[in-house]
Amino acid sequence: MAAVVLLLASFIFAVDAAFMFGKLEPKPTAAANAVVGAVMMVIGVVIGFTAAGDPVLMIITGLTMAFSIFYLLLAWGLLCDHKLNALGWHCLMAGLFCLASSWFFFGIGDMYFGIFAIAWGILFLIAWISLVYEKPWNNLIAWLLSVECIFTLFIPAFLLLSGKW
Repeated sequence: MAAVVLLLASFIFAVDAAFMFGKLEPKPTAAANAVVGAVMMVIGVVIGFTAAGDPVLMIITGLTMAFSIFYLLLAWGLLCDHKLNALGWHCLMAGLFCLASSWFFFGIGDMYFGIFAIAWGILFLIAWISLVYEKPWNNLIAWLLSVECIFTLFIPAFLLLSGKW
């Protein structure tokens, strides 16, 4: 199920990148984020409840929650035309959790997911600075979303789902 989470995240990274590049309006972007956030939340809860204390699955659950809550908060903010500075504070903690998760992945010898978690952490921390301190970093965030969408989400998801990893 974790591979499906990666795949869903790749889809919404592409949507959010298009939004940040100015190619999508807020309401359809919000709808996509709400659907993906809700589905990922359910998957994360299932992974967590069936993890039987497995630390790898618990870290995956935490990462899934960090991302799904981000998507749901973004959807709410865009639909209601709210300022997104509260979402920025979520990004701070999500970014720190991603960085801690990278330490965990490196510790168990999973270099790829250690690197991916660093990339996600950097993205969250840049979003925190952009949203809370109102830095106009839309293009930087859009490019990070685009690159991470392919290399940290879509390709790993495809390889895991096809049994090649």
